[in-house]
Amino acid sequence: MTLRDDPNPPSAPQPKAAVAIICNSHTPYRLHLHQRIAREVPEIKLWSVYTHEVSNAPWAFAVPPEIGPVSFGRGESSDDQAKLKYALREWRKGGRIIRWMKEQNIRLAVVFGYNDAGRLRIIRWCKRQGVPCFLFGDSNIRGDRDTGIKGFAKRQFVSRVVRACTGVMPCGTLGQAYFEKYGATPDRVFFFPYEPDYALAAQIDPAAVAATRQRFGLHADRRRLVYSGRLVPIKRVDLLIDAFIAIASDRPEWDLLIIGDGPERAALQARIPTALTARVTWTGFLDDPKTVTTLYRIGDILVLPSDAEPWAVVINEAAAAGLAIVASDVVGAAAELVRDGVNGRIFPAGDAAALRAALLDITRPDRIDTAKAASAAILADWRRRGDPVQGLRRALESTGVLPPSVR
Repeated sequence: MTLRDDPNPPSAPQPKAAVAIICNSHTPYRLHLHQRIAREVPEIKLWSVYTHEVSNAPWAFAVPPEIGPVSFGRGESSDDQAKLKYALREWRKGGRIIRWMKEQNIRLAVVFGYNDAGRLRIIRWCKRQGVPCFLFGDSNIRGDRDTGIKGFAKRQFVSRVVRACTGVMPCGTLGQAYFEKYGATPDRVFFFPYEPDYALAAQIDPAAVAATRQRFGLHADRRRLVYSGRLVPIKRVDLLIDAFIAIASDRPEWDLLIIGDGPERAALQARIPTALTARVTWTGFLDDPKTVTTLYRIGDILVLPSDAEPWAVVINEAAAAGLAIVASDVVGAAAELVRDGVNGRIFPAGDAAALRAALLDITRPDRIDTAKAASAAILADWRRRGDPVQGLRRALESTGVLPPSVR
């Protein structure tokens, strides 16, 4: 019998389910996550849809074809034109994206945020057409401070958006609390946190560390507090600098390393007394993740004193690099990756005295190395609980887009 006569010929491969992740722009940490999805969920065809291509930092990297990049906008934001014109433009852009979704037979969408008319139009269309739509947001309950009329209006609006979506995809437990406040039920919550390329920390070799030390003049016999991020008021780098100044005489072996740049740099530099300028290193903006990770390895404690911080992937990066961590209590990632008194300290946002006390405690010679070593196990626990690829897979399975998997 020939193959043509076979009564049970092999069936044709089924087309992959098309899944669109719709976000405003590409960033290094988003790129890594999308690459993981493309490689670890081969049952789907991933489309990475960018609505604006605007980021808050001048990242320089190429977007690979494997994540299915599609762009619907370039360099536009709500500051460019009057708000009414902006809303109309975004509404029309939403329509273009919907037409594209129809052409690609999108089976499920993940929409990042609800802060423009285009995304709201996409969410509404998905609900009407029966296309599962999950709302991603990095908001967390500790940053949700609106009260009075503004708070009431927000409750009405966000609750309607949450009800219109199949489920929500927060970064962590503080994000889950935020969405549950606005009507999400626990069975419709799937963790989908930002994450760095964790393997990068493991790939840093002694030669790279030595080269980075030489580049920035960082001596091997010094301990270091590290800040990494934009130099803008909400990050409260001024609080960190003042705390460092306050403890400098008690901790003469410690220096401060500030990675990043921004409009506050000159004012922050002016806060440092002449006697301490040699103990503070400013790297400026760095767009090479390997260099930043190497600097973490040279440091000892990451400090993030923000007044508002929905997630903060730098916390993940620091834990992967083996740092202790001191963060304010509003930082979303710190709720998962900092255990107060174990691998770092949590202090009330804006409390200068509490930050000074936390730094004095964690920099004690009998505390620092134990705290640093504890970050590895805490990170491993979070990666088991909060893996974003598994979160997406569970969302796909909950809607029938993928069959249930055996775990």
